[in-house]
Amino acid sequence: MALSALMTSSVIQAQEYPDKPIRLVVAYPAGGTADAVARVLSEALTKTTGATIVVDNQGGASGTIGAGQVARAEADGYTLLLGANSIFSVVPHLRELDFDPNADLVPVAKIADSTRLLAVHPSVPAQNMKEFIAYAKANPGMLNYSSSGNGSTPQILTEIFKSAAGVDVQHIPYGGAGPALNGLLSGTVQMMIDTVVISQAESGALRGLAVFGNARIPGLPDVPTMVEEGFTELRSAGWTGLFAPKDTPADIIEMLSIEISGLYGDPAFIERLSSVGVDPDFLDPRAFADSLAVDFAYFGDVIKSAGIAEE
Repeated sequence: MALSALMTSSVIQAQEYPDKPIRLVVAYPAGGTADAVARVLSEALTKTTGATIVVDNQGGASGTIGAGQVARAEADGYTLLLGANSIFSVVPHLRELDFDPNADLVPVAKIADSTRLLAVHPSVPAQNMKEFIAYAKANPGMLNYSSSGNGSTPQILTEIFKSAAGVDVQHIPYGGAGPALNGLLSGTVQMMIDTVVISQAESGALRGLAVFGNARIPGLPDVPTMVEEGFTELRSAGWTGLFAPKDTPADIIEMLSIEISGLYGDPAFIERLSSVGVDPDFLDPRAFADSLAVDFAYFGDVIKSAGIAEE
């Protein structure tokens, strides 16, 4: 009887959902890729579900502050997380957390992959990757790179790149991708690997040297991929995805996933996602969970083999 009552309650809750505003926590500051994706997604879901979706930026600690808030929230579908792979695949290998992202949060849908670009400030006298590596080797410890924070995926990718290229570039962490980009644009740092640098490289404000992705960027057709530059072992893309607290009713998870899946048939939604520098790529909760497990194992291996520790 108790199980039957629980199942009936879950079905009723899902049928009534959503009947009040949904808080969409973005685990990163405003101005970054995850924030842009969240705003595209929330606008689209507002139109299809009629729900009020409030985007709430809760950045810091490589996304784990916002993720922790959602993990501890009531599991009723009204507090959701827009997060990226650093929270689930990177940070747990670097430090102890007061929650377990992979146990206390459940995947709802993968939203997009993030192509990243290695870009440098125009003051750097290097027109291509070969020249940059030569310049960095000739000036060990004199160049700085920015990232969205200690333990962020861009930081890990940069550290792996440094090891593979044999260069010494110092890390300056910022509290988000937006501030890190400003550090590069101002010349405080000389290099950055992220999605947010793409539009600045396309405009000429920065110089793109190599793409961390499967293909060249249409707006930067002369910039090769890292694979083309000979770095075949680097995992290039990150992702953004939607999560809910564990124990959120399965019917609500399924409903949200179906609603999001339907957006990928809308060319306007695809165009809007693409315009913020990501590659639209939907995965349902089960396929997304499988992908998370692969990412967790991969980054655990590379962090251990490269001897990367949080600064």
